[in-house]
Amino acid sequence: MKLVIVCQDQFIISIGVIPTYQASTGGAMTFGKVLQRIRREKGFTQRGVADLIEMDYGYFSRLENDRFESNPTRETIDKIAEAMKCSDEERGELLAAAGRLNEKVEAAARIATQSEPLARLFKTAAHLPPNQLEKLEELANQLRDEMKKSGKKSERK
Repeated sequence: MKLVIVCQDQFIISIGVIPTYQASTGGAMTFGKVLQRIRREKGFTQRGVADLIEMDYGYFSRLENDRFESNPTRETIDKIAEAMKCSDEERGELLAAAGRLNEKVEAAARIATQSEPLARLFKTAAHLPPNQLEKLEELANQLRDEMKKSGKKSERK
């Protein structure tokens, strides 16, 4: 998985996770193609999944063939993922392909959009390779721990 933070000027407009195979190839798969790949890997039929979640088969087919007016909701994706017994990574792939973020990332995005320093940090971090992101996380954790020890509270601007 690769964290992707999309910025425009100095504002974060999107934060998401792209599956490793997409990040490494640079190719972005549509929601329907991701759904179809996962469904086939798990041995389900379209009708079988639609029946499990009590969804109209025609709607499920339109989702898988990318013939829908708007991306499916998080709730719809969660129902599909649960019915197909998807792993967390597969669920993440579906959410990312639909332009939906997981709850933790959405919370971080809300905080970051309210803080200019965090927005700059995310913008910088978006260009770092994974090993550097891990170092950045370690450094941030060290700074947080030092701040806790000294009894100072976080100041967000």
